[in-house]
Amino acid sequence: MIGSLALGAASCKKTLDINDNPNSPTSATPSLVLPSALVGTGALVNAYSSALTYPGGFFANVYGFGGYGATVTINYSAANFGNLWNSVYDVAEDYQYVINNTSEDPTLAYSNSIARIMKSFVFSKLVDQYGDVPYSEALKGSEILTPKYDKAEDIYKDLVAQLNLALAQIKNADPTTTASILTTADPMFAGDMQRWSRFANTLKLRLLIKMAPVASLSGFATAEFAAFDNTIGVLQDDALVNPGYAKQAGRLNPTYNQLAADENNNRRVTSAIPTDWIYSFYDGTKLDDEGRGSVVFRNFPQTATNQLGQENLASTIIPPNGSTAWYTGADFNTPGLGAVKGPAQAQVIMLLAEAKLLQAEAIVRGYLPGDAAATFDAGVTASFRYLYKDQSNTVSGDIPALVGAYKVANAGRYLADWSATATPADADYNKDVLQRRIEAIITQKYIAMNVINCDEAFSEFRRTGYPRIVNGSSNPVLTFASLQSTSSSPDKLIVRLPYPQVEYNLNQQNAPQNVNIFTQKIFWDLN
Repeated sequence: MIGSLALGAASCKKTLDINDNPNSPTSATPSLVLPSALVGTGALVNAYSSALTYPGGFFANVYGFGGYGATVTINYSAANFGNLWNSVYDVAEDYQYVINNTSEDPTLAYSNSIARIMKSFVFSKLVDQYGDVPYSEALKGSEILTPKYDKAEDIYKDLVAQLNLALAQIKNADPTTTASILTTADPMFAGDMQRWSRFANTLKLRLLIKMAPVASLSGFATAEFAAFDNTIGVLQDDALVNPGYAKQAGRLNPTYNQLAADENNNRRVTSAIPTDWIYSFYDGTKLDDEGRGSVVFRNFPQTATNQLGQENLASTIIPPNGSTAWYTGADFNTPGLGAVKGPAQAQVIMLLAEAKLLQAEAIVRGYLPGDAAATFDAGVTASFRYLYKDQSNTVSGDIPALVGAYKVANAGRYLADWSATATPADADYNKDVLQRRIEAIITQKYIAMNVINCDEAFSEFRRTGYPRIVNGSSNPVLTFASLQSTSSSPDKLIVRLPYPQVEYNLNQQNAPQNVNIFTQKIFWDLN
């Protein structure tokens, strides 16, 4: 939407020149491209989350449908996930355009910084699923048509450097001469550069936590943690994009359009329901979570669930009639709560819950100072708070009471009760206090990201091994591996995505060959 406005505005130049077609603009100003790119990033985030719902443990197939193919065998090929690859380079090209056209003008430091931050954000998404990708030679147009592949570790280091540069530019910009970002031109933080700094710091924290255990990167990460600016801190609220989503064709929020209905109330996801695995963190099997379960899942606690790859169950294992498993409004004309609120809801870029749980992990591992228990609790509270926001971003519910009830229901269960992490019971499989705390943090992050940031939740599972699964089990609450998995790995899962066919068609000399999605891990995956 903003992109259309941007291009429309650009076309006004020299409208009377008979050699120019005002309806086919060839350029736009950075101030118009940037908001369009932010909206594009919202769609990108939803695309990544949606693509990883099945392999990440969140979605299962339903009874009565055939032709699931790689969805249940997980034998993904170059024909799968191509949109994820293309979307990053498409959006990153916009950010690079802004960077190129603002770098020489100190009065545009804020625009330049935002573009650097968001380019780093989208490339981190790409690297986390593909590993080595074109980076240093990418986004150069016809100058380089077959860019080389950079090592994922090197890209991560440069992403941190770009975030540091952006933070320094924001901090050092002269507010009397630097052009402000108009509230209406920033659908993410409304021109608030302090919030942009916190987001950059939070993204940097995410990258450093993944880098720190890697031997070749530990020195780099240690130095960066020592210089980490705790006065800026991390996000203080959810990072959301909303350019004016509405129940109109072409204006629907991406998550609503994916998991609820279109503008004419035609429902989506008619062949998917939650897995038994993810549901077990709500229905009392592993944790009792009525507060979140009742707004995330329709008909909770009687929501139909299934195990990925199970195609022989009764015909009752289907989405709720006239709705979807993740939309809890009374009907498609009545917005609800949870992850799928309504057509006008803001699109999540990063949750406050993730920011707080990242911070808790950094404290537990000794990377940063702070109170791990309080920060962990703040992360859980933030998850409740987001899910109880309505589509207008207003909190609807007594969050302290809901969190209090959750703590009471799970007293003694260390995945939700921080005090229990210090006192392993004889029956507990995990008796190491540090690992129990990491497991609690990552499990709560996984729950918070359910159908919101499924790709990041799956990345965190691969990085840490949490939430814990039992390799080789066919029990649907002990693993989210498909019953029909063809994976050669012990856990029967994938460890990365295959490179898309477009790279083998257009960049064959550089694209890695014979990539094994079951064994060739991303550099931070040390399990």
